[in-house]
Amino acid sequence: MKVSIVVPVYNVAPYIAECIQSVMHQSWQGALECIFVDDCGTDDSMAVVEKELQEYQGAIDFRILHHERNRGLSAARNTGLEAVTGDYVYFLDSDDEITPNCIELLAKPLEKEAFDLVVGDYRIVGSEMSKPPLLLQDGSSLYGKAVLHAYRKSEWYMLSVNKLYRVGFLKSNSLHFYEGIIHEDELWSFQIACLAQSLSVVGHETYIYKVRAGSITVKKNHKYRCDCINVILSEMDKSAKQYHLQNDKDVYNLLQNFRMIMMYSVYSEAPSLFKEFYLKQSQIATISWKDCFMRDGLDIRKQLRDLHILMPFSLALPYLKLLFCFL
Repeated sequence: MKVSIVVPVYNVAPYIAECIQSVMHQSWQGALECIFVDDCGTDDSMAVVEKELQEYQGAIDFRILHHERNRGLSAARNTGLEAVTGDYVYFLDSDDEITPNCIELLAKPLEKEAFDLVVGDYRIVGSEMSKPPLLLQDGSSLYGKAVLHAYRKSEWYMLSVNKLYRVGFLKSNSLHFYEGIIHEDELWSFQIACLAQSLSVVGHETYIYKVRAGSITVKKNHKYRCDCINVILSEMDKSAKQYHLQNDKDVYNLLQNFRMIMMYSVYSEAPSLFKEFYLKQSQIATISWKDCFMRDGLDIRKQLRDLHILMPFSLALPYLKLLFCFL
């Protein structure tokens, strides 16, 4: 079995050497390739990459691909994904690191079965931010709709990194990252959860997620963020219909829970944008009165929560303000 690691590179000169070293020091003895995608940054990140690779004499097959212009994280991941030659692909952000036994641990379950997805645990450094946990037990496996159900219950996390994806599964479902947006992992992981038929869990920390000033996760442009969330929710809705899951209770709850969280975020952080954002969401959300009362096993609390989307904005706003008090 061969594993491919994809590393997008953009303005990470102070961090990229540690990232590369963490790949070079892998204990995995199987075939391993690592593809760096130059996304045309303005610092000397690629010079650092080239210097590190020139001095390397190990068995890992390192390659560099170049964009002609800056195209963003999603495009860089897609470029790497199109070029991989491995059976499984692993996404690593260039300002993060992996543990020395990362690939070895994640590949272990694949000795017995070709899972669509292998998920490992991780830790955060550089911030006190809360860490979405991996709640599934080490060594456990999920199949069929149980994969989606566990995702809906937040038993495995939304981040695209620190997972081995079976390349055949991704290609057969034409899965790729949506380009030109932030929060792209929300859409990617939703689609993965909807389509994956098998998942294996490695309950060990295999990824070091670093939070740094100036990173995409730290910056906030509220108008752009609202536009991206509109795109994501619209694409989620399209995907649910494409996969014939629009009536699935887990999918319905994922969409509505994410929509409510984002509404509250916009209302709290950018109130001047809230009306425009809400009206756009009311157009995207194809929900009927029957939808509100018949899905998710008649969970009355959530059905009542979602009634706002059927109201005129003048009525929905005070209704939402009341709901936000409980978030």
